[in-house]
Amino acid sequence: MTLKEELDAFYIRYNIPENGGEDDKTFEVPLPGFTLRLPNYNWRRRMLHVHDLEHIVNQQDTTWRGEMYIASWEIATGFWRYFPISTFPFWTMGFGLWKHPVSVFRGFMQGCRDKGIATLGMPKDEILKLTADELKQRIKGKARLRAPLLRYLKFGFFAFVAQLYFLLPFILLFLFFLIIIRF
Repeated sequence: MTLKEELDAFYIRYNIPENGGEDDKTFEVPLPGFTLRLPNYNWRRRMLHVHDLEHIVNQQDTTWRGEMYIASWEIATGFWRYFPISTFPFWTMGFGLWKHPVSVFRGFMQGCRDKGIATLGMPKDEILKLTADELKQRIKGKARLRAPLLRYLKFGFFAFVAQLYFLLPFILLFLFFLIIIRF
């Protein structure tokens, strides 16, 4: 089965719009107590298939636990270089450190051993012709960072950055209220 076929099945299984929602003008993020609707910018649309393929090759579902694993895996594989899309995995990793820290840690450590799909430099149509096993052969265990101590240090650094992404709105609100109280 090609990755195109696997993606189509993935979208049906998890009730995701056709093509992962690439054609939609907005997308929704379900949060505790409310749903956040955000614009679906072109830079996000271009990378949707990569994110969804990461779910497939890492055998992760679309629950918060699965999303947090994938976000951490993405950061560890170097996805952080793709700004502004990297804001989503950083925020998700930061949230994950509070909600599912074990999934975050496991995803990150696996990502330190793998090469990211985005870094392959393959066009979408070429990637979708591959099978999941062929893609796994290209990414699994291909990274250079194998030393455990360096992986832990890298995790600590990116966990700190992810916490800044996640907590920044709260920090800004706190500072805003501090300023208002002083005046």
